[in-house]
Amino acid sequence: MEFMSDMLSGADSGKPSLFEIVAQHKMSDLIEPALRHVTSVCAQRYPRQLVRILNWHEEVYAAVMLLVERHYLRAYGGSFAEHFYGTKRVRTRKIRGDNGLTRGDVWGSLALLVGLPLVKTRLDQYYEKVSGGEAARLLGNAFAPAAQSDDESLGTGDSGTSGLHRLVERWRLVLKRLFKVYYPHFNFIYHAATALYYVAYMFDRTNYNSPWLHILGLQVRRLSAADYRAMNERSAATTDLAAPANGSPIRFVRNMVAYMLAGGLDFLKVLLPLSIFFYRFLEWWHRSDFHKRAQMLPPPPPPMPLRPHSDGLAVPEDQALCPVCKEPRTNPAVAPSGYVFCYPCIFNHVSDKGTCPVTLAEAKVGDIRKLFSE
Repeated sequence: MEFMSDMLSGADSGKPSLFEIVAQHKMSDLIEPALRHVTSVCAQRYPRQLVRILNWHEEVYAAVMLLVERHYLRAYGGSFAEHFYGTKRVRTRKIRGDNGLTRGDVWGSLALLVGLPLVKTRLDQYYEKVSGGEAARLLGNAFAPAAQSDDESLGTGDSGTSGLHRLVERWRLVLKRLFKVYYPHFNFIYHAATALYYVAYMFDRTNYNSPWLHILGLQVRRLSAADYRAMNERSAATTDLAAPANGSPIRFVRNMVAYMLAGGLDFLKVLLPLSIFFYRFLEWWHRSDFHKRAQMLPPPPPPMPLRPHSDGLAVPEDQALCPVCKEPRTNPAVAPSGYVFCYPCIFNHVSDKGTCPVTLAEAKVGDIRKLFSE
């Protein structure tokens, strides 16, 4: 125990662990697919209003996250996921003794938090298109007829097109081929650099958990007690600004709109855990016995049988007798009309005449259902 105390006393308490960093990144990566799923489900019910949003989901999501991340970077010094886990971004190169984020740091962080994932997603989608998919990459260009036709058209040109158009088309196909060949290498470097920084961060070889933060000169640190006090004071100041004052009505309305927008964005850090709790509750409910008991409702009553036809067979007073053979039913079966017969009797009658022997209603052999008793 003394050894563990010495280790903890010498550790940097403000430095987040690698597990916290990975959890922040995983949280950011899981929000987008969750919103896409919700949008796709809603688009199935309201396709006219939401199908365009679903088609441009990446751009719409980037615009929304730009607003959210900008608010959290300016108000709390960290992204939404970082603030959710109690961390912030600080400058490694202090300006006038202050290591808070500058305007350039905020926009640089937005470019890496919102712009880089959007560009990376579009490049991945374009590579899937030009490469022909997983089957073409594993089994060859025979499974990518579109890419193969583009390569064949590279050496042939239409005599009716202009020389400038053919030149532009040729360069476009050359760039597409170069992108197809070299993009996997850039993708490997992108992920390898992130993995190397993770390993170096875990072994305290660097204080930057990603190469992009190293370029910006920003580190992720845990929020201190002073940070929480500053956030409470800022929240109180924002509330005072929204209160009625002697200023102009335009200024009051502007402050109210800013207060409501900031309050809505701040509510996201409360809405997210509530959504996770509600989802877990629904998951537990569907797996528990309470859900099964709630579904164990009594079966609906059977429909009323059709009235006997005047030209049909009479129904015996003894309900255990078959209306066809007038004997106790053996191997009972029910007709679509609701009357019960011996299975051989009703099968032969429906096969010959195609009607119920009692009601003369149309019936088919496939509609006969055998009855089984416990």
